[in-house]
Amino acid sequence: MADRTVILMVVNGDWAKPSSILDLFLESFRIGEGTKRLLNHLLIIAEDSQAFQYCNSKHPHCFLLKNFPKIQSRTPRNLMLSPSRVILLTQIVELGYHVAFTLRNPFSKLVPDIELSIALEMGGFFHLKTNERTYQFIKNLNLKRVLYPDSEHQSLCKVPGNDGFIDLIGMEVSYFSEVNFGRPCLPCDLNQIYTIQANCCEDIDSKIHDLKLVLDDWRKFKELSANNASSKWSPLSWRAPQKCIA
Repeated sequence: MADRTVILMVVNGDWAKPSSILDLFLESFRIGEGTKRLLNHLLIIAEDSQAFQYCNSKHPHCFLLKNFPKIQSRTPRNLMLSPSRVILLTQIVELGYHVAFTLRNPFSKLVPDIELSIALEMGGFFHLKTNERTYQFIKNLNLKRVLYPDSEHQSLCKVPGNDGFIDLIGMEVSYFSEVNFGRPCLPCDLNQIYTIQANCCEDIDSKIHDLKLVLDDWRKFKELSANNASSKWSPLSWRAPQKCIA
């Protein structure tokens, strides 16, 4: 990509180890349509030293999020509203980078004039275009973190619907359809899907199991497409979920 776009993924020790969520995530970039080149734009944020060490063995762009409070959870906390993450996001925006969290290259679905594009609540895909309005939006998140400490438990993907500040500054927001940005808990049309987010799974082992099914189905779909037989694929061929709850 010619623009200054960085893709962020946040992992902890349970998400970054052999046969983990991180391995599946990186594999999806390698086998997706037009996604392998995006790996150079991918920055993986590690919440602990174990995740950082494993990340460095798998990917060239890793960042240790220091001073991150220790919590008893196998799932990284909700998208970007913890204090450390909001500060990091502010720094990235200040540097002039656009921000995206992610089987196909999703950037073709972005509308150039839209500043915040969102798909899926509770930690799904979002793209933030850097300009003065989005910078003010991130600064407002920092202020809310101070005034309302419990807001760190919310998803950034839920913030715009409850934030009059966005209307005040005139920031443009759009929401993607689950036809293109889906979940393994619901049948997806692989002819149209761009990203899969396992936010319907609380248990990490269930996430890994069903996301492996998704990647296996994607490989089979690509084989059919290569043989001009993709019409034989239907949502009924979608094997997930087996362990995740719809």
